[in-house]
Amino acid sequence: STSDNNSNIRSFTEAALAGNPNEAPYSPIPLVGNNALDAFGTAIVKLIYPQIEQRLSIIYGHRMENADPAVVYAIQQSAMSPGSANVIGSGQKLAANRPLNEVLEGLNVLVVMGLDDRVSSPAVAQSRAVLFQKLRKYNENIVVEAIPDSGHCPHDETPELVANAMTRWLSTA
Repeated sequence: STSDNNSNIRSFTEAALAGNPNEAPYSPIPLVGNNALDAFGTAIVKLIYPQIEQRLSIIYGHRMENADPAVVYAIQQSAMSPGSANVIGSGQKLAANRPLNEVLEGLNVLVVMGLDDRVSSPAVAQSRAVLFQKLRKYNENIVVEAIPDSGHCPHDETPELVANAMTRWLSTA
């Protein structure tokens, strides 16, 4: 029986693979369906589009020169892509997050993060770094490179430090 098969499920991953009987499948919003998600995505794009340049000044706070007109233009073009509103709307129907220790189980993982993240806040970035360090209890192949003077986009703000971290990690992975 189905309940006998599900009694051996020990993790969210196993439940997802077996088909979690306690989780309702996604169903569109009644009456308006997926059109509501597209409308939501369109509204978000229209709200954020005029703020792209200003938001990049926060995201690239350590290296404003990296938020040059070419980056602004590329992000604006992506935002106006016909599928961008759908991507944002589709995020509303994602399943609940699974615990990171399950997601990362058995993988070699490099986590590079800036500790002066002005998008989420330095305090949140620091707590995330601590969380990833704690995950080493479940997977010793997780390597955390926390960069103090870097923010939300360490690959752009401190590319040499990120490249060095990747080189070290690749040599041991």
